[in-house]
Amino acid sequence: MSNRMDLFKKTYNEIDIPDQLAAVANAAIQRGKIERKRTKQAKSIRWVKRVVAGAAALFILFTISINTMPAFASSLEKIPGLGQLVRTLQFYKGSAGGGTITDSTAINVISLEKKGDLEHIVIHFQKNNKDQQMTNSFSVNYSEYPNTMTFSIGGVRQFSAEKDLAELKNSSLITDAYPLISLDDSLVRFNITFKNNISYEVKEYKEPAQVVLTIKLDSAETNLPTVYSLRTVSSPFGEAQGIYEEMLAGLEGVRTLKDQQGGYFVEAGYYSSEEAAMGKIQEIVKTYGISDHSLYIEQRDAMQDPQAINARSDNQ
Repeated sequence: MSNRMDLFKKTYNEIDIPDQLAAVANAAIQRGKIERKRTKQAKSIRWVKRVVAGAAALFILFTISINTMPAFASSLEKIPGLGQLVRTLQFYKGSAGGGTITDSTAINVISLEKKGDLEHIVIHFQKNNKDQQMTNSFSVNYSEYPNTMTFSIGGVRQFSAEKDLAELKNSSLITDAYPLISLDDSLVRFNITFKNNISYEVKEYKEPAQVVLTIKLDSAETNLPTVYSLRTVSSPFGEAQGIYEEMLAGLEGVRTLKDQQGGYFVEAGYYSSEEAAMGKIQEIVKTYGISDHSLYIEQRDAMQDPQAINARSDNQ
């Protein structure tokens, strides 16, 4: 029993707990101290115990839910050339990030490795034609309708691995992978779109620098409702998407996607009803100064690729 407890403590101590969770515990303790001064000693001690116990329960619950995924970890050990693990990213509302600020680097290779029912997408970095030691600052965002993971990587001056995105479609889980326009010449972005619901994990490595996305089919049944996407017209890959993104900066849910016919558009979020989407149009027109003729509402199901929407004619 003692050995099992020691192993549990060791595993727990090695888990990277996000700062937000630590803040919850600290805030709980501070509330306990304040309450102790305001009430009788015996009663306050019981209150503090309850608060701390609640915070501890939150830690335990969070620890159990952290996506350590032992099967993911063991499969990564079989991939040759991996560096030292820096962190396993912890996602909050679909977003996470890592790396260090750097510049003048290259993303030279993006490879696909298949290990049983797991697939690994490995992003490699170089600087001055040599393996980079630390990963560039990057962020990852996972969203639905369709299931999409967006990578944004700063400090990149060369994206020779762009050609490798097409190879990712050899995956049994990936529908498409494509670059996104960026008006910042040192920022590289790309989307990976999935055929099904997936479980995923993202890890950062150093010496050499790598980012590894591990994915697995999520067989759990889901019945997601239809949504109403608020979006721009489809257009060829280019600055139009970047301009719309800048105009809508600060609005939650903004992203660039590719449609069924290969065109690109900017989405300003999706909503549970057409009425809600219509109301959002008026808010955007007032707040962001965008013409209501620039925005369209598209009805979309969970696994449906976005439709191609052309500009309205003058008589519409």
